[in-house]
Amino acid sequence: MTSDATTPAVTTAEVTASTRAAVNLRRATPIAAGLGAVSFVVLAPMGYPLAAAFFCGGLGLGLLNTALVQRSAARFAASGDPDKRRFAVAVLARLTLVTGLAVGLALALQPEGLAVFAGLAALQLLMIFIASVPLVKELRQSGVGGPRDD
Repeated sequence: MTSDATTPAVTTAEVTASTRAAVNLRRATPIAAGLGAVSFVVLAPMGYPLAAAFFCGGLGLGLLNTALVQRSAARFAASGDPDKRRFAVAVLARLTLVTGLAVGLALALQPEGLAVFAGLAALQLLMIFIASVPLVKELRQSGVGGPRDD
């Protein structure tokens, strides 16, 4: 690829990585919506519809955080001269915002507000699972970690 002074060159690896990240987020969004719907089906009849709503809020906050992580990482990778300090400050700011919102909701609307943390945790587990499935498939295909013939 050619590049001019205003557009940094993007390698195939960077495009593949950003495409995979976008696919992971596209897979996670409908699953998170399904988890949110299940939370209402389970919690509302038990008398906790507000907890279900905050669980959904945690899922949404987690999706927002994931999208911001992907955007930040893509910008960092695409910049010709990446500034690690600037990247670290952006990570800290994002995590402070997400944590501040979650803690604020949890403290202001106890005990139902604590469901925000459950939603965040559920989304993180979902993202780990979604990211690990292709890795496990690739490892199986390559024979890494398979049975040994000693």
